[in-house]
Amino acid sequence: MVRRRLISTLYQQLETTISGGRWGGVRPELSVSEAATPLRSIHTSTTSLHPIHIEDEVYNRQRSVMNLNARVVTTSPDAWIAPSAVVIGDVDIFENVSIWHNCVVRGDLNSIRIGAGSHVKDRTVIHAAKTSPTGLPASTVIGQRVSIGQGCLLRSVHVGNECVIGDKSILMEGSRMESQSVLEPGSVLPPGRLVPSGQVWGGSPAAFVRKLTKDEKAVIAKMAEDVLPVVDEYKAEFLPESSAYREAEKLREELAKDSPLVVGADLQKITDDALGAYSTDDSNIVSK
Repeated sequence: MVRRRLISTLYQQLETTISGGRWGGVRPELSVSEAATPLRSIHTSTTSLHPIHIEDEVYNRQRSVMNLNARVVTTSPDAWIAPSAVVIGDVDIFENVSIWHNCVVRGDLNSIRIGAGSHVKDRTVIHAAKTSPTGLPASTVIGQRVSIGQGCLLRSVHVGNECVIGDKSILMEGSRMESQSVLEPGSVLPPGRLVPSGQVWGGSPAAFVRKLTKDEKAVIAKMAEDVLPVVDEYKAEFLPESSAYREAEKLREELAKDSPLVVGADLQKITDDALGAYSTDDSNIVSK
C-alpha cells in the first residue's frame, strides 16, 4: 500500500514538472510515459533517476586506480598517477614513481612491481601474462630509477635498476635487461632475450650496438631524478580527493534551469522527500 501511494505521488510530481515545461527538451503536452522515453539515446553511467545526455555530463568518471577481486593496487604516498592513466590489479608502485598520461598498468593476470624513482611515460602499456612461454617467471618487475619512454609495451619482463627504454620499444615475454643497460627507441626485444649490464641494444629484433661509457652510466640515474621536479608541479595541481567538484559547481551555475542535470537533481530531491514523508507516516501508524 505504501509503495502504491509512493508511486502515485511521484507520478503526480512528474506530471507537474512536465506540464510546467521544466523537462529539458520535452514538450509540455507529452504524457508521463512518453516523457520517460529519452529523446537522445547516448547516456552516461549516472545513477540519477533522470537520464543525462553525454553532452550534459559534468564529472569525469575515469578511475585511475582499480582493484580487481583479490588483486589490490598498492601505491606509495609519494607516487603520482596521471588522471588519464589506469592502474589495475596486483600492482605495487614504490616511492617517487610517476605514471604519465594514458598509460595502462594491468596486473589482472600476474603481479607488477615498479621500483622507486622510476617513471613510465605517456601511452606506455605494462602487462604481466599468466604464464610465460620461455618458462621464466611471468610477473613484471621494474627496478629503481628506470626511465621508460613514450608508447612502449612491456609484458612479463624483468628490468634491472637504472635502465633506459627508448620510445616505442617492445619488450616481449621473458625478456630481461640487467642494471645500467639501454634499449634504443623503436627496438623489439624478443622473448627470453637478455640485455647485459653496461650495453646498448637496438633494432628489431634487438641486437648489441655498443658498450656504455662511464659518463653515460652516471647520467642514467640523473635522467630519472630530473623528472621529479616536473612531477611535483603536477602534484600541486591536484587535490588528493580530486578537484572535479570545482568544475561541476561552475557548470551547474551556468546551466539553464531546464537542463536535464538540474531537473534530474530536482526529481531526486522529490523522491527523497516522498520517501521520508511515507517513512514518517508508517512510523506513526505502527506507534498507534
